[in-house]
Amino acid sequence: MTDDLRIVELDADDPAAVDAAYLIGNEAIAADLPDLPPVCRYEHDVRVRLPMPGADRHTFLAYRGAEPVGMVHADLPVYDNLDKAILDVLVLKQHRRQGVGRALYRHAVDFGLARGRTSVLGFSVITDRDGGPIGSSAPFAAALGQENKLLDVRRRLDLSTADDAELERLLAESWPKAAGYSTVQWGNRPPEELIEDLAQLDSSFLDETPNGDLDYEPEKVDADRLRRLSEVRMRYGSRRYETGIIHDATGRLVAWTAMRVARTIDWHAWQLITLVHPEHRGHRLGMIVKVVNLRTLRAQEPAVRMIDTFNAEVNAHMIAINEAMGFRAVDRWANWQASVA
Repeated sequence: MTDDLRIVELDADDPAAVDAAYLIGNEAIAADLPDLPPVCRYEHDVRVRLPMPGADRHTFLAYRGAEPVGMVHADLPVYDNLDKAILDVLVLKQHRRQGVGRALYRHAVDFGLARGRTSVLGFSVITDRDGGPIGSSAPFAAALGQENKLLDVRRRLDLSTADDAELERLLAESWPKAAGYSTVQWGNRPPEELIEDLAQLDSSFLDETPNGDLDYEPEKVDADRLRRLSEVRMRYGSRRYETGIIHDATGRLVAWTAMRVARTIDWHAWQLITLVHPEHRGHRLGMIVKVVNLRTLRAQEPAVRMIDTFNAEVNAHMIAINEAMGFRAVDRWANWQASVA
């Protein structure tokens, strides 16, 4: 059923191809996850020309005649994990179960193999919070020989029902345990005086969070890499809200969290990374940094109604903080991996 399928790499100078990638990205995701926000069109258009530093991105579109029916993003890490390719296969709902996804996957795998990528990874929703299946990614991944190496859970905070009094109580209860610490905040560009500490915290992410059975080495983030990331994120037009905690005695940044609002989608935010240095745990810094950051986002982004975040299902400590803040489980996601050597 794929004899008439044509797969070509996205040409950033072809407006029709850029439109097709945007359409597929939105419609394929909306078919399974209608509660998620659409892709920001402004970011999409910038990103086809300016991918995130750290990954060599290639996007391949599948056509039947002149009709776009699916695509795959192939991200090849360039600093570490040089044997890996991260694939995201998206097929329009009406064209599923016709071999399009398998053809795109095979095309991307062969592309990666030619560049020494012998392990592929992916991320997709598999069930609702109660275990009911969502979409077709689980049987698709199984048919390709992929295994779920780590289960993540998406949780959502609905700000229309957030318990403000409880959030203030959590903060008031936490601060007495954090004597000798203070907060610092920034937006899209990290303060230069903190960037070395920030890079060290960022580099520790995979060491400090559950990684299940994933074969993925921790990323080595330095200050220059963080600067490049910040500049590209600014070009995407998103607004970041970041809060850190300083250990007053040493002046070092020891905790950090971030949230992100896309340029063209004002009702939704993503809760991103949260890290606390191991030597400074036990002082409620995780709770403080997240509640303070949430308070700032709400003051600056009054239109935001929903905030989504992901945690490994076994990350009991961070889940406890999120649940206390009012985040509730929505669905479960698999981190797929397979050897293709």
